[in-house]
Amino acid sequence: MTQFKNIGLVVRHKDNSVHDTLRDIRNLLARKQTNVLLDHSTKAMIDDGETVDIDTIGEQCDLAIVVGGDGTLLHAARSLVNFEVPLIGVNRGRLGFLTDVCPSENLHQLDCIVEGKFVSDERLMLQVEVERDGEIVFSNSAFNDMVVRNTEMLRIIDFEVYIDGSFVNHQRADGIIASTPSGSTAYSLSNGGPIVNPSLQSIILQPICPHTLSSRPIVVSDDSRIEIVICDKDDADAQVVCDGQIYHTIRSDDIIRVRQTDKHINLLHPVDYDYYEILRAKLNWR
Repeated sequence: MTQFKNIGLVVRHKDNSVHDTLRDIRNLLARKQTNVLLDHSTKAMIDDGETVDIDTIGEQCDLAIVVGGDGTLLHAARSLVNFEVPLIGVNRGRLGFLTDVCPSENLHQLDCIVEGKFVSDERLMLQVEVERDGEIVFSNSAFNDMVVRNTEMLRIIDFEVYIDGSFVNHQRADGIIASTPSGSTAYSLSNGGPIVNPSLQSIILQPICPHTLSSRPIVVSDDSRIEIVICDKDDADAQVVCDGQIYHTIRSDDIIRVRQTDKHINLLHPVDYDYYEILRAKLNWR
């Protein structure tokens, strides 16, 4: 018998390639006599059954299974973080740093997790706000990273960085990344940032192509309060990007505030989960 009574299914939106996996998961859960709620993202892939919005899954489910790639899980994590619903990622994408359950072998790994045989992994997320003239004009969360960047290619931004109220530096760069340990293998890594084990409670600040050779990544504690103040007087077309999926235009004198969210995301992995094995596989290490 499964220890989860109500399970939500979320899939990569408008991607029929996950259809067979979705069907197999529904059949597996039906054999276990669980109550299954289908997210609206499954609507085009099923012929029967009602679908619900992601908030309903958060309110009524004690587990959510996400079928797709890491991007699908990022979206689900931002939507469900306040509901404290644990997530399982079934990989039908490419990288699979976060969606590490393999859909092959009759979903044996998923079967074991649903039966209660799993490794629980708590991951921090970032809360991002933009203040303009004393008013909060944008608020969202990020599982991997928050990026401040210029939308124009080959144009730098002037900004100042503060940590816990202390001035750190003034930078001229293509932008800056505030990354969680989970996101250290994403955009931050491609910009020369460190790989940080997700068990560490920290935030990585990684400049993007800084205009000085002395600028380096900074790793701070997870309870740090980070502020980035836009100093570019040209009102260049800059933006805040959360997880590469949520965009908001910013302008001169805007203050971007970044901190950890009040609640974390709980990922459930197979019992043989090995973070370093995933690194070796995904980064082609020997």
